[in-house]
Amino acid sequence: MTGLAKMPWLDCGIDIGSTNLKVVLVTEQAQMLHSCSVPTPRVHDGLGPVTDALGLVALVEDMIIEGWDKVGQGTPLRSIAASGVGEDGVAVTADLTPTGFALPWFDDRAREEARLLQQYSVFPNRAGIALGPDRTAAKWLWTHRHRPDELKRADTWIALTDFPAASWSGRAFMSASLAPRTACFDIHRRRWIAELMTATHAPAMPELLGAGTIVGTVSKGRLLTSGAASGQTLVVAGGHDHPIAASVIRRFDPTGIVDSLGTANLIYGESRSIGARALDCRLALSLPPDAGDGLAVLGVLELSAALQAVEAGAADVRSYLSNRTLPGQPPRNIAELDQPQASLDMRIRRVLERESLRARAILDDMASLGVPSGAIYCTGGWARSHGLMKLRASVFGQTVKVINDMEMSALGAAQFGAKAATGSLTCNLHNNDIKCVSPSSDWAAHYEALYGKGGALARVAQS
Repeated sequence: MTGLAKMPWLDCGIDIGSTNLKVVLVTEQAQMLHSCSVPTPRVHDGLGPVTDALGLVALVEDMIIEGWDKVGQGTPLRSIAASGVGEDGVAVTADLTPTGFALPWFDDRAREEARLLQQYSVFPNRAGIALGPDRTAAKWLWTHRHRPDELKRADTWIALTDFPAASWSGRAFMSASLAPRTACFDIHRRRWIAELMTATHAPAMPELLGAGTIVGTVSKGRLLTSGAASGQTLVVAGGHDHPIAASVIRRFDPTGIVDSLGTANLIYGESRSIGARALDCRLALSLPPDAGDGLAVLGVLELSAALQAVEAGAADVRSYLSNRTLPGQPPRNIAELDQPQASLDMRIRRVLERESLRARAILDDMASLGVPSGAIYCTGGWARSHGLMKLRASVFGQTVKVINDMEMSALGAAQFGAKAATGSLTCNLHNNDIKCVSPSSDWAAHYEALYGKGGALARVAQS
């Protein structure tokens, strides 16, 4: 407790996720003192689950105040920054009052609108991401067609991840790494694509700010009245959750490639040498969190969905992954990889193998876009399984570095808040937070032959 008594400041990081809402409080010595998580709040608008942005702010305030009451020792927070989902957002009036609810990215009501936007198929190469019903572009067009008053009354648009910060500071803005998730932002020229903004009837967009940029200070709300914040507490831009989480690792190892194994499996790297080129269907391009030089390269795999397809329940998967070495052996050939399996354990194993081989193909695709080779850091809930990490290392043919269970997105946001407050970069990751998992030599030899033999690469990567 002596260390606490000497601690003058805490930085707050927020992660506004699709499933959970998380808050962490971090000392200026990069020690996380408090962490909490609750389900992301949803209401129903008659068609599906949506988010009430004002209700979200109230819940975040509750979480911050509760944590600050426990560890803040009466000193107001030094900074607050948020990471989170990229596609969700709300139209707002001049005083930042939402005109409607935020449609979550996974809501598919905009399928028809996404189909209509396919006539603009030339633009995904500039936007770095495909136009689908999960993108903000399709949500804008859906809102224009079905709830036009929400856009007519709007002064601007604020991403849901940025809304609490905008609300507390009174300033409309967009964190730079969220802009590409709309599918309407030219990542090469770094400006909005006018033709798509017109076609989708998008509202006026606020200024873009790189992560770590000071938006303002806390000017209103319960954070002030509770004492958790003061008029000097900095409100700081954050951004898209996966890049923000990856920034924690890349601050520790600038060439690290991040294999984030959550509900979706996202692989993250950065390149300085991408020119305008055809969009690879397995990859999405974005901006680095701080909007610096180069581009972020993201590869996404639906690991959970693939397991559901073979009727593997959550309990079955947990039981299988609890094995320190996963039962079963690698397939002897590509045909065996795709053969039906009588045992549930082997069905689970084959899914994990196929998805890991696809991940290896994504790593190769990223290398072709100029992402430098580097150590692979595994994080997220699935990375808790030593058996899966052993399998992953064997498929990749190299040791993987596994991060201890940490709230990486919220922690990354807090790091950017600390940077804004001090002007210097801190690192919240240390060697003792990482363990190395080596490949099984027998398995690695099997997977190496499988990956490179007889067109296996193309079949596994694109199936």
